[in-house]
Amino acid sequence: MPGPGMALTDELVSLSLRPELDVGPELHRKPLTEAELEMLAERLLRESAGAPLWIFAYGSLIWKPDFDAVEAQHGATRGWHRSFCLEMTRWRGTRAQPGPNDGA
Repeated sequence: MPGPGMALTDELVSLSLRPELDVGPELHRKPLTEAELEMLAERLLRESAGAPLWIFAYGSLIWKPDFDAVEAQHGATRGWHRSFCLEMTRWRGTRAQPGPNDGA
């Protein structure tokens, strides 16, 4: 909630708008083709030999997975910690105005 004497105005909201031209995929990254994805899925199925395939999820996989899970369990990794401090600007900010933790 805004502090005393402060209100959310159209002007303040406009300060958060940073239209960015989508320059397309990053040159050093090559997305998998549908055929490559299918081969990977078949390989995982074959290697699992009928056993369940467990996915360790964090970040967006927790709240918006791109697959249907039949079971979920809480887990922990001792000696590791989660950190969303990736050095990236696409979809989060710009070099001139980076997103949270970018460039810090």
